[in-house]
Amino acid sequence: MLKYKKRIAVLVCTALIAVQFSEGLFQQISGFSSTANGQEVKQVKKAKNVIMMIPDGTSVESVTLARLYHDLKKDNVPGNDNLNMDSILTGLVKTYWQDGPITDSAPGATAYSTGFKSEDKHVGTLSTKDGNIPKATLLEAARESGKSTGMVVTCEATHATPADYASHAANRSQYNSIMKQMVYGDFDVVLGGGDRLLSSESLSADGKTQYRKDGIDLRKELKNMGYNYITNKNELISTKSSKLWGMFAPQAMSPDIDRERLTPEQPTLEEMTNKAIDTLSKDKDGFFLMVEGSQIDWAGHDNDSTQIVSEIEAYDKAVKSALDFAKKDGNTVVVSASDHSTGGGTLGMVGLGEDIGKSYSSVTFEDTVTKLTKAKASSGLIGDDLKGKDKNTIKIAVKKYFSFNDLTKEEIIEIQAGNLKSVINKRVGIAWTSNNHTAGDVGLYCYAPAGIEKLTGLVDNTDVPKYLEKVTGLNLAQNTNKLFKNAKTELKKSGAIVSIDASDVDNPIVNISKAGHTLKLNGFTDKGQFDGANIEFDGVTVLITTDGKTYNEKDIYIPNDVITKFKKYVKAGKVVKPSL
Repeated sequence: MLKYKKRIAVLVCTALIAVQFSEGLFQQISGFSSTANGQEVKQVKKAKNVIMMIPDGTSVESVTLARLYHDLKKDNVPGNDNLNMDSILTGLVKTYWQDGPITDSAPGATAYSTGFKSEDKHVGTLSTKDGNIPKATLLEAARESGKSTGMVVTCEATHATPADYASHAANRSQYNSIMKQMVYGDFDVVLGGGDRLLSSESLSADGKTQYRKDGIDLRKELKNMGYNYITNKNELISTKSSKLWGMFAPQAMSPDIDRERLTPEQPTLEEMTNKAIDTLSKDKDGFFLMVEGSQIDWAGHDNDSTQIVSEIEAYDKAVKSALDFAKKDGNTVVVSASDHSTGGGTLGMVGLGEDIGKSYSSVTFEDTVTKLTKAKASSGLIGDDLKGKDKNTIKIAVKKYFSFNDLTKEEIIEIQAGNLKSVINKRVGIAWTSNNHTAGDVGLYCYAPAGIEKLTGLVDNTDVPKYLEKVTGLNLAQNTNKLFKNAKTELKKSGAIVSIDASDVDNPIVNISKAGHTLKLNGFTDKGQFDGANIEFDGVTVLITTDGKTYNEKDIYIPNDVITKFKKYVKAGKVVKPSL
């Protein structure tokens, strides 16, 4: 009876502590969603630096699988090794888009970069029903505040997530607009893939799509603007430049598990992150860096279990780089959160264990995840190579790359049909629900130094930028007002006439005329000419188009600097230098 009473007392005390914990230690952050919480810390300083990390397409289940893979691969002892990101897990993120449960990467990262919900394919802009209006991103706000800025990815630099931080378009496939906004956007460090997209060819990987036909080599433009343009790991290691563009592959970079085998000249995500931090941290005003584990998402789309765990592990090494710097620096906030989950992969397929005479709850690590740790390549790439090959070739390759030496007749037939991934998944016990994105909440990870609160609890994706605004002092609304004035609305007030010359569809010209003077703005750049004299502006001219070729005067957005200079030049009758 005494033990029973003690048990009741312990339960009551535990309940009281839990209530005090929930009401005291975690309190709702003003202006955030009802479930968002900030750790109660007296805010004694602002964060100088932000490292925003996005493991694209990473579900909670995928992290679990990657942790087991990482743990067992290290020493084959389960439970004694965690991921680096595990130490800063603080909650979950709701990822739905404006009108539906399953988001595309474009509106997903738009929520993180701008604080606004949008819709399918939209990059850094509001939805169609909300006017396709561009909104300033955290990267742009940091740049405008005097901080250094950078992005690190393993996809093409113009892909949805990096595009969401550095450009604005109604469709993520508008690479012409996106890549030019990035090139002329005055960002200090951009590292990833996509060299061919910046070239005068501007072709897709299969050579069938030409993103631009203007023949402009944007790599030369970058060099002319003072950037060190590099294309391999050795150049990345040796460069001392403070302005750096590194494009390490014609399109996307290699999957991490295949990199050493296929493209050893390419740097890892960890190495690129280290270089970006080292370069940007020299700025006394601080920096904002976005790092994406881009190909986790692609592995999910492909249902490739070997690639997804290795991509998450590679991403986690970059997390360690960020945390090591942040802990030493003492003025840096690190946030990691996926834009959505992809594939619906989980360890626990229907019939797990039946082929070896076990129930699902009696299978061992050796029966499942340990098999993944022996993979030396992605099953997607090797599977493509083995499609249609003879039995002997398949057996040799599967033993070499995955250590399976007992393929069945049925498995060989499946591999010949191009389904090696399916064979590997069944062997490990992984089932997938989709080849697309899924609606699950994703992990929220947050590190903040002493004196700065953390973001915790169940939060909306738009709460992440609100939190970063709060802890840094950046202001997205002010920067939207500074960078994206509607040209027709604003210039009409002063009697100016606005028109578009789209004879070169890749390089539309915005013409602004008044009192016999003409200002020509080069679309998607920070450049223009007043009565023939070249000028640069603080910000790019953005033309929002739904199809990439049809432009409308009502959808032109210009920085306030254009309006100010145009008025001054018209009044003076010429270009005048700014007063010191």
